[in-house]
Amino acid sequence: MYKGFNLKRVLLTLSIGALLISGCSDKTKNAKTTFIKQSTSRYKIDKTIEIVSQNLAKKNYKLVYTFDHEKEALKLKQMLYPTKTLEFSNNKIETKLISCNPSMSLELPIRLAVYNEINGQTHVAYTDPEYWSLKHNIHNNDCLKLLMLIKLDLSEAVEKIEPKEKK
Repeated sequence: MYKGFNLKRVLLTLSIGALLISGCSDKTKNAKTTFIKQSTSRYKIDKTIEIVSQNLAKKNYKLVYTFDHEKEALKLKQMLYPTKTLEFSNNKIETKLISCNPSMSLELPIRLAVYNEINGQTHVAYTDPEYWSLKHNIHNNDCLKLLMLIKLDLSEAVEKIEPKEKK
Protein backbone atom coordinates (compact mmCIF):
# COMPACT_ATOMS: atom_id res chain seq x y z
CA MET A 1 0.00 0.00 0.00
CA TYR A 2 1.13 3.53 -0.73
CA LYS A 3 2.00 5.63 2.29
CA GLY A 4 -0.90 7.93 3.12
CA PHE A 5 -3.31 6.11 0.78
CA ASN A 6 -6.67 5.65 2.42
CA LEU A 7 -9.16 3.62 0.38
CA LYS A 8 -12.13 4.70 2.48
CA ARG A 9 -11.29 8.37 1.95
CA VAL A 10 -10.91 7.88 -1.81
CA LEU A 11 -14.23 6.01 -2.06
CA LEU A 12 -16.00 8.63 0.04
CA THR A 13 -14.60 11.43 -2.13
CA LEU A 14 -15.66 9.63 -5.31
CA SER A 15 -19.15 9.00 -3.90
CA ILE A 16 -19.63 12.63 -2.92
CA GLY A 17 -18.37 13.72 -6.31
CA ALA A 18 -20.82 11.42 -8.08
CA LEU A 19 -23.69 12.79 -5.99
CA LEU A 20 -22.71 16.35 -6.76
CA ILE A 21 -22.44 15.68 -10.47
CA SER A 22 -25.65 13.67 -10.78
CA GLY A 23 -27.84 15.32 -8.18
CA CYS A 24 -26.79 18.94 -8.27
CA SER A 25 -25.60 19.61 -11.79
CA ASP A 26 -28.88 20.93 -13.20
CA LYS A 27 -29.76 24.19 -11.48
CA THR A 28 -32.13 25.36 -14.18
CA LYS A 29 -35.72 26.43 -13.66
CA ASN A 30 -36.90 23.18 -15.26
CA ALA A 31 -34.79 20.89 -13.09
CA LYS A 32 -36.86 17.93 -11.88
CA THR A 33 -36.36 15.56 -9.03
CA THR A 34 -38.12 12.31 -8.34
CA PHE A 35 -38.62 13.38 -4.73
CA ILE A 36 -40.70 16.47 -5.49
CA LYS A 37 -44.03 16.19 -7.26
CA GLN A 38 -45.18 19.33 -9.02
CA SER A 39 -48.42 20.19 -10.81
CA THR A 40 -49.64 23.24 -12.65
CA SER A 41 -53.03 24.62 -11.71
CA ARG A 42 -55.57 26.10 -14.06
CA TYR A 43 -56.77 28.31 -11.18
CA LYS A 44 -55.38 31.27 -9.26
CA ILE A 45 -53.61 30.57 -5.97
CA ASP A 46 -56.57 31.00 -3.58
CA LYS A 47 -58.93 28.89 -5.69
CA THR A 48 -56.21 26.24 -6.02
CA ILE A 49 -55.85 26.11 -2.23
CA GLU A 50 -59.63 25.87 -1.83
CA ILE A 51 -59.98 22.98 -4.30
CA VAL A 52 -56.99 21.00 -3.00
CA SER A 53 -58.18 21.50 0.61
CA GLN A 54 -61.70 20.32 -0.25
CA ASN A 55 -60.36 17.28 -2.09
CA LEU A 56 -58.11 16.30 0.81
CA ALA A 57 -60.91 16.94 3.34
CA LYS A 58 -62.95 14.26 1.54
CA LYS A 59 -60.12 11.86 2.42
CA ASN A 60 -60.01 12.96 6.10
CA TYR A 61 -57.09 15.38 5.85
CA LYS A 62 -57.61 18.61 7.75
CA LEU A 63 -55.91 21.88 6.79
CA VAL A 64 -54.23 22.78 10.07
CA TYR A 65 -51.93 25.63 9.05
CA THR A 66 -51.22 28.03 6.21
CA PHE A 67 -47.99 30.00 6.10
CA ASP A 68 -47.97 33.01 3.75
CA HIS A 69 -44.37 33.56 2.62
CA GLU A 70 -45.25 36.61 0.52
CA LYS A 71 -46.84 38.32 3.53
CA GLU A 72 -43.81 37.61 5.70
CA ALA A 73 -41.45 38.92 3.00
CA LEU A 74 -43.42 42.16 2.84
CA LYS A 75 -42.80 42.66 6.58
CA LEU A 76 -39.09 42.68 5.66
CA LYS A 77 -39.79 45.11 2.81
CA GLN A 78 -38.92 42.39 0.31
CA MET A 79 -40.96 41.02 -2.53
CA LEU A 80 -41.96 37.44 -3.25
CA TYR A 81 -44.53 36.17 -5.67
CA PRO A 82 -47.52 34.64 -3.89
CA THR A 83 -46.21 31.55 -2.11
CA LYS A 84 -47.99 29.62 0.62
CA THR A 85 -47.16 26.47 2.54
CA LEU A 86 -50.14 24.39 3.59
CA GLU A 87 -50.06 21.75 6.31
CA PHE A 88 -52.58 18.92 6.24
CA SER A 89 -53.12 16.42 9.03
CA ASN A 90 -54.75 13.01 9.14
CA ASN A 91 -54.21 11.96 12.75
CA LYS A 92 -55.05 8.30 12.16
CA ILE A 93 -52.43 7.91 9.40
CA GLU A 94 -49.86 10.10 11.17
CA THR A 95 -50.07 8.15 14.41
CA LYS A 96 -49.47 4.87 12.60
CA LEU A 97 -46.55 6.29 10.58
CA ILE A 98 -44.86 7.81 13.61
CA SER A 99 -45.16 4.44 15.36
CA CYS A 100 -43.25 2.96 12.38
CA ASN A 101 -40.41 5.41 12.96
CA PRO A 102 -40.58 8.48 15.22
CA SER A 103 -38.44 10.44 12.73
CA MET A 104 -41.51 10.43 10.44
CA SER A 105 -42.75 13.29 12.61
CA LEU A 106 -40.34 15.47 10.63
CA GLU A 107 -42.62 15.05 7.58
CA LEU A 108 -45.94 15.42 9.35
CA PRO A 109 -48.30 17.17 9.05
CA ILE A 110 -47.99 16.85 5.28
CA ARG A 111 -46.81 20.05 3.59
CA LEU A 112 -47.76 21.36 0.17
CA ALA A 113 -46.34 24.47 -1.47
CA VAL A 114 -48.68 26.56 -3.59
CA TYR A 115 -47.00 29.35 -5.50
CA ASN A 116 -47.18 31.66 -8.50
CA GLU A 117 -44.59 32.35 -11.14
CA ILE A 118 -43.96 35.80 -12.61
CA ASN A 119 -46.49 35.05 -15.37
CA GLY A 120 -49.19 34.34 -12.77
CA GLN A 121 -49.18 30.58 -13.35
CA THR A 122 -49.97 28.68 -10.14
CA HIS A 123 -48.21 25.48 -9.11
CA VAL A 124 -48.54 22.94 -6.32
CA ALA A 125 -45.52 20.98 -5.09
CA TYR A 126 -45.00 18.37 -2.39
CA THR A 127 -42.50 15.75 -1.36
CA ASP A 128 -43.33 12.33 -2.75
CA PRO A 129 -44.32 10.23 0.31
CA GLU A 130 -42.58 7.25 -1.30
CA TYR A 131 -39.29 9.09 -0.69
CA TRP A 132 -40.03 9.09 3.04
CA SER A 133 -39.65 5.30 3.07
CA LEU A 134 -36.03 5.77 2.01
CA LYS A 135 -35.34 8.81 4.14
CA HIS A 136 -36.76 7.21 7.31
CA ASN A 137 -35.80 3.60 6.60
CA ILE A 138 -39.38 2.32 6.53
CA HIS A 139 -39.62 -1.39 5.64
CA ASN A 140 -42.79 -2.49 7.41
CA ASN A 141 -45.44 -3.48 4.84
CA ASP A 142 -48.30 -1.74 6.67
CA CYS A 143 -46.29 1.46 6.91
CA LEU A 144 -45.33 1.30 3.23
CA LYS A 145 -49.00 0.87 2.33
CA LEU A 146 -49.84 4.02 4.30
CA LEU A 147 -47.17 5.96 2.41
CA MET A 148 -48.62 4.74 -0.89
CA LEU A 149 -52.10 5.77 0.31
CA ILE A 150 -50.87 9.29 1.09
CA LYS A 151 -49.17 9.42 -2.30
CA LEU A 152 -52.42 8.43 -4.02
CA ASP A 153 -54.49 10.88 -1.95
CA LEU A 154 -52.18 13.80 -2.75
CA SER A 155 -52.01 12.87 -6.41
CA GLU A 156 -55.80 12.67 -6.73
CA ALA A 157 -56.34 15.93 -4.84
CA VAL A 158 -53.90 17.82 -7.05
CA GLU A 159 -55.11 16.16 -10.26
CA LYS A 160 -58.37 18.12 -9.97
CA ILE A 161 -56.62 21.49 -10.47
CA GLU A 162 -54.52 20.58 -13.48
CA PRO A 163 -55.38 22.09 -16.87
CA LYS A 164 -57.79 20.00 -18.87
CA GLU A 165 -56.27 18.39 -21.92
CA LYS A 166 -57.47 19.60 -25.28
CA LYS A 167 -59.19 16.95 -27.36
